[in-house]
Amino acid sequence: MRLLTKYAEVEDIMLATPLFDQTPTRMRKSILGVLIVTVLLATVAIFVASNRYFTRQETQTASTQMAFYLRELNDVLGQHQHLPFVLARNPLYFEDLNPKDASAEINAQLYELAQEAGLEAIYAMDANGVVLAASNAGQPNSFLGQNYNFRPYFQEALAGNRSDYFAIGATSGRPGYFVAEPATLALGTQRDTQQGVIAIKLDVSELQRSWESDSEVVVAVNDDGIVVLASNPTWLYRPLGDLPSATRDRILDSRQFGDEPLMPLGWISKNGDRAVFEGQDFVFAQGAADWRGWTVLYLQLQSGITRQTLIATGVFGSFIALLIGFATFLRSLRIETAYATSERQREALIETNQRLEQAQSELARSAKLAALGHLAASVTHELGQPISAFRNHLAAADIGGEITSPKTANSLNKLVDRMEAITLQFRYFARGKPDSKTRVLLSGVLNEAANLLRSEIDVAGIGFCMTQPPTDVFVRGNKIQLEQVITNVLKNAVHAVAQTAQPKIDIDVETQSSVVKIRVTDNGPGLSGVGLKELQEPFFSTKPSGVGMGLGLAITTEILRDHHGELTVEPSETGVIFMVTLPIEETDP
Repeated sequence: MRLLTKYAEVEDIMLATPLFDQTPTRMRKSILGVLIVTVLLATVAIFVASNRYFTRQETQTASTQMAFYLRELNDVLGQHQHLPFVLARNPLYFEDLNPKDASAEINAQLYELAQEAGLEAIYAMDANGVVLAASNAGQPNSFLGQNYNFRPYFQEALAGNRSDYFAIGATSGRPGYFVAEPATLALGTQRDTQQGVIAIKLDVSELQRSWESDSEVVVAVNDDGIVVLASNPTWLYRPLGDLPSATRDRILDSRQFGDEPLMPLGWISKNGDRAVFEGQDFVFAQGAADWRGWTVLYLQLQSGITRQTLIATGVFGSFIALLIGFATFLRSLRIETAYATSERQREALIETNQRLEQAQSELARSAKLAALGHLAASVTHELGQPISAFRNHLAAADIGGEITSPKTANSLNKLVDRMEAITLQFRYFARGKPDSKTRVLLSGVLNEAANLLRSEIDVAGIGFCMTQPPTDVFVRGNKIQLEQVITNVLKNAVHAVAQTAQPKIDIDVETQSSVVKIRVTDNGPGLSGVGLKELQEPFFSTKPSGVGMGLGLAITTEILRDHHGELTVEPSETGVIFMVTLPIEETDP
């Protein structure tokens, strides 16, 4: 209210100064100038914020889509990587392989295997690189009798190493992914053995067609930076940038890409996730494949981000301009009205009404915030005890090395159940009270409540004594709610004796006729004249600021009322006695 008053005083001063002693026309021009500057600044701020937001969104989208294409590529290239190894150790290839007359049986078996696996070809080569057996024997462009000793995959496998390699087929002219494994082959009628190579060729044309059919921009490049798969087929077998002369000569000698001219695509990387590609600006994400040093690049056009930014800027900028314009219009109208009338009292009344409306709005907002704070405090208070016990159990289990023991797991599960149940208890303040009540053993309730606070009691060095009922005593109610009652009362006692030199808490149980009385006695400083009625009010607390929110006894009273019980308090010689009274359940219902 003081702020509103100050604002009104400043406004009155402004109206009284010569600056405002002008014609309405000049005032409108001044306001229009301020409006234009404000709209321009707001538009620039919206543009910058929108551009950052959409760039971040498109970068995340690119990363997600890149991962999809990368996984697809790894699946295709990896599905038959083991096959050459298995074939190289197959006894079939220890039969006679005559270089002049390959075994028709072996060729037929290789054909069936290639068809079953979906491979373009399976073939065996001798130490000179000559194909002795092939799955495509007898077919046009058969590998049989061809010499592939110029291929790097053959040279690496002959040297005793497994090898994989992408190239355009020297015989078929179709691109494929080759995997080769060293093998020992039996040659001639004397069954002489010779080092050879078993190889397979994976057809990647289906994967290429799949990428082409998508409307997205994605490429896969090999370890030399040459595009081997792409959503745009015109990019195939072209390096992203200029190739070193040695790399170019090596590729041409191995005829890896046939007669392709290897023209660079003009890739320019900027700022890690930005690049210029084929004359266009892109945001991109990249990931390394599992095979042969390949990399998958997924690209998003920067123009799309710019378009979204401009649309967002236009929409929000127009809205802000209209809002500011409307506000300015209202302000201008008010000023003109002030110039047109001399009824100062009427103006003061209007200003007073505006202040009252604003104050009412602020008060309503404050009330909402206070209610929200009270609700948060309730949740914090009621869940604080089981969470603290949960933490103590974890610490004890960690120290004792029994984090996975059934006992610890059972204790933790009970605490989780308790926390879940406590959250439902706020129906007392919203949806009403739960009515699920059973026959409950009182000693179990007391022991569970004591166990929840045991660690806190031990750490505080409190002398604690609990006397069990002389016989099994049963009450009718909700077990979790009754545990909460005892826990809240015991928690209050723990807080009460926190500053006592020799803290002590006693719990004793007495049965009288049809009721049972549970006394919790402490040697704290007492209530200092505060009555039970005040203690049972929500959010009332005698504790220092920041220690509790005064909800424990309010909830306890509500629970006991629902269980036909009551809570009383009386001073003792050394502190306070809280007594919980509950009706006894005599027999099973």
